Amino acid sequence: MHRQWRRKAFTLIELLVVIAIIAVLIALLLPAVQQAREAARRTQCKNNLKQLGIATHTYHDTYNLLPLGKLMGYDTGIGNRGCGNGGSWFHETNWYVALMPYVDQAPMFNAINSTEPVGCDRGVNAGAPWDGNWKAKTTKIALHGCPSDGIKENEFGGGWARLRTNYMPNYGNTNWGGQSLGSAPTDTFWGAPFGNGVRVKIADINDGTSNTALFMEVIAPNGTGYDGNIADILGRAGAAMGRYTPNSPSFEISQVCPPTTSLNGIPGCTTNGDVMQQIFTSRSKHVGGIQTVMCDGAVRFVSNNVDTNVWRGVSSIRGSEVLGDF
Repeated sequence: MHRQWRRKAFTLIELLVVIAIIAVLIALLLPAVQQAREAARRTQCKNNLKQLGIATHTYHDTYNLLPLGKLMGYDTGIGNRGCGNGGSWFHETNWYVALMPYVDQAPMFNAINSTEPVGCDRGVNAGAPWDGNWKAKTTKIALHGCPSDGIKENEFGGGWARLRTNYMPNYGNTNWGGQSLGSAPTDTFWGAPFGNGVRVKIADINDGTSNTALFMEVIAPNGTGYDGNIADILGRAGAAMGRYTPNSPSFEISQVCPPTTSLNGIPGCTTNGDVMQQIFTSRSKHVGGIQTVMCDGAVRFVSNNVDTNVWRGVSSIRGSEVLGDF
């Protein structure tokens, strides 16, 4: 009687074949998994912008005005209102504070001492009456961060702290100061939903709420200094303009340029000491473009390839541009 022989293990060749098949399957599935994750992040980002749009409209329903982009301009001559460092330009309240009660942050809003400078350095002014303001400007609110990039801390190790976020108000088709940059129609400043010391009504948006951007995406720099579109949420408000198309290879124009390591994918920076002439471009880590919530509350994905003049038209409120599809 012969004993039947049974093989108890795979041969080396068989194991290698199985490993190769698994590796191929992983290689095929990994991009699909990454795409699914990015789709989820993009959907969450879209929802954040939608919530900001709803909050802004609720604010408008209450006051019949959109929030200020920022209370003051750069040089108002009002001094620093008793704060221990710097000038008035980074101490004033802005849209972020105004919208707090409408994005489920009423307790934080109520803790802010509006009679004191928002941007004070706690290292100089620790304790009352600045504590509520300090907490507000160092507390991360998930609504303001796109999962594809995220809220970043800046200078949290010292007394001066700020957050960099991913959604900025539309400051129009030219620069931070709302200045015309030439005689051509698209170089003329045609107003914006937000500005320094400016409050706009929905009725002022002559181009139509469905044709005008309200908030745009930005990428928050990785640096720890005063660099690039700092996207501050308190004090000196960050902003986005439609001067250049989304994710444009054209350089940002900033008061101080960050080191290359801080740029986080932004192609570069040009220095201009006049803060009012700064230009910050809408950017995102989504493939192919950025998301923006329009003044009618709809969220749209705008391609990097959008026509420059069309994008400038989307950024203005009374340019009377014929936009078509974008």
